[in-house]
Amino acid sequence: MDLVSVRVTESPHAPRRVRLVGEVAFDDRPGRVEPWWIEVPEEHAPSLSVTGSPWLAALLPLAATLGEPLRIHVPVDATLLENARRILRTWEDWYRERFPEVRSVPVEAESAPPSAFAGRRETAAFFSGGVDSFYMVLSNDDAERGGGLPPIDRLVTVWGFDVPLEAPDEFRRLRESLARAATELGRSFLDAATNLRETRFREARWGNLSHGCALAAVGLALEPMFEALCIAGTHYDGPVKPWGSNPETDALLSTGITRVFHHACGVARREKTELLARSDAAMRHLHVCYSSRSAANCGDCHKCYLTMLTLEVAGAGGRCETFPRRPDLRRVSRMYIRSNAYTRLYRDLAARAAETGRRDVARAIARCLERSRRLTRWLAAVGWLGQRRGLWRLARRIRPRLLATAPVREPG
Repeated sequence: MDLVSVRVTESPHAPRRVRLVGEVAFDDRPGRVEPWWIEVPEEHAPSLSVTGSPWLAALLPLAATLGEPLRIHVPVDATLLENARRILRTWEDWYRERFPEVRSVPVEAESAPPSAFAGRRETAAFFSGGVDSFYMVLSNDDAERGGGLPPIDRLVTVWGFDVPLEAPDEFRRLRESLARAATELGRSFLDAATNLRETRFREARWGNLSHGCALAAVGLALEPMFEALCIAGTHYDGPVKPWGSNPETDALLSTGITRVFHHACGVARREKTELLARSDAAMRHLHVCYSSRSAANCGDCHKCYLTMLTLEVAGAGGRCETFPRRPDLRRVSRMYIRSNAYTRLYRDLAARAAETGRRDVARAIARCLERSRRLTRWLAAVGWLGQRRGLWRLARRIRPRLLATAPVREPG
């Protein structure tokens, strides 16, 4: 795999925007070159980096997935180049059994010393409008919750990650909401766009491997502008788990002059949401849902329902303007929760509900968890039937009927 060249061009579709384009070639597809791009408002054109650093961050998870040596034909920051080899070894150790195709590969590039940039440089925080990123910004001025982050100057939202490029109207609505949130939070705002998830980059596992690298790549595309990049952590309980954005690997995406921070690893999602419940900006602009891949919260998936229930327990039920309704506790009682992660989240919320006197919420969640345990056993039995000769048709009919009784959709 080769990063063949890097160039800056005008956006072919959006006025007053510019693109940083990296041309990528693959060993298994000789003769074909794929353009990967990151786009920003034209006022930031002087701050675009024409080094290989942002593209090394972007290409790393795909190279590890395909098992192709990575060759960067433009200079790369020496610190990042060394760190990239450590990231590859870390991924291989993490996923040796679960994803054996992920492995360390050679990385070849000319290393360059850190550049010197004149003038004040900023600290940027990636901001989706979700619980984690809102918590990162709201806690930034709080010494106890701040997690050692430098003061955040600018919030960066990326089109092409949660909202696809094929939905420009949805992103425009989201951008307008998040830009207002940034103003209310006293920060500058920048909207970037990228086609990474429409390229072969999507062959790398987004959750387990690549989303931290994708965020860092967007930030490093503006390395002359940013001295620090802040990524909101998503881990919430127990030991830190292998994940695509992780305190260990995110920090290794730093260069000699731009440091990458991972914030609030291990803080419970319920605790984060309780802080948001006290913020008028969060209650006006919170966007947690990626099931609909739009600017709206669907109000029907587990991620939406968990957030609505947490706000209810925190005394902010009905205050959040971005949800279409308040949670229906009868519906909660009939939900099916299959993932261990969501089971732990709902169990934690049930305990908090009981502490705060919302025993109606606690009872609804308890019924849900018990029902989910029973339904999981039934589904396991149906799965066994599906493997038996002559019975697979019966299993195919039973499974959707069982799941049809669960009224809340799984996220994604």
